[in-house]
Amino acid sequence: MKLRLVLKTTTKKNKEVAIKFNIAPSQHIGFINFVNLCINQDNPVKIYFEKVSKSGEKEDSKVSGEFKFTAIDKNEMKKLQEQVAREEKKK
Repeated sequence: MKLRLVLKTTTKKNKEVAIKFNIAPSQHIGFINFVNLCINQDNPVKIYFEKVSKSGEKEDSKVSGEFKFTAIDKNEMKKLQEQVAREEKKK
């Protein structure tokens, strides 16, 4: 199973633009648990970029934002979590 994070927006001319980030299978359960935590506790999520230099120094960028996850279908989220858990057990 593939899991992707998809970010979508629209341009001034109402054209939809999207970018997709693959989530590694080893990160599936952690990502789903994080999303469930955000939904259940109704807390905002901060998003920002972290710059890492070749020497390993980390610096937060000045571009950031906040948003809240909303569950369109909580049963679908549970099914996804169960499916990921089954695939982890197979390994």
